[in-house]
Amino acid sequence: MALTTNEMWYNKAYICVSAESGSEVQLRAKTTSLGISGGNFDIESIETFSGKIKKVGTREDFEISFDGIPISHQDFDWMFHGLATNTATSITTSTVADYRVTMLWTDQTGVTSAAQAINTASEAYREIYAECNLVSLEKNMDAGEQLTATLNFKCPFEDTGGSVNFKKEACDTTSALTAVSAYTSTTKY
Repeated sequence: MALTTNEMWYNKAYICVSAESGSEVQLRAKTTSLGISGGNFDIESIETFSGKIKKVGTREDFEISFDGIPISHQDFDWMFHGLATNTATSITTSTVADYRVTMLWTDQTGVTSAAQAINTASEAYREIYAECNLVSLEKNMDAGEQLTATLNFKCPFEDTGGSVNFKKEACDTTSALTAVSAYTSTTKY
């Protein structure tokens, strides 16, 4: 599928994070960079008496990282401490929780969420990663500059049942994307 109608939308991403059985939260911070890596694997040749056979290695974990300018601790700290929502005004506990990270690129106007439906008249590309954990949160500030934060999510390539932990979908002006379902222990997308 060739996405050719309006290439200008390629530089703008909508990003939302949802805790398992929590609500979809749009990152209010001004995200300044995004990086997605992982899912790679290696091939090894094993010598046998009848020639070489191929052994496929396991897939690497995915890593999703953001650099951003937080508006309040409700932007990032809630995820790092395993909370289900970003409404805490005081954080005094910490746990490890699963999150889903959804990113959407589209030329549709009126978009407010990376998880919303995209209609047939628009182009879009969406990546969804489930069973992610926010494994690091680093904050930095130089004199005369704004506070910045770097978030690093990791998620395994597949779950314990062998199902992949990602979904990638696209539509052009002849198709559409449905809204992403609520993230629960039994529904990833």
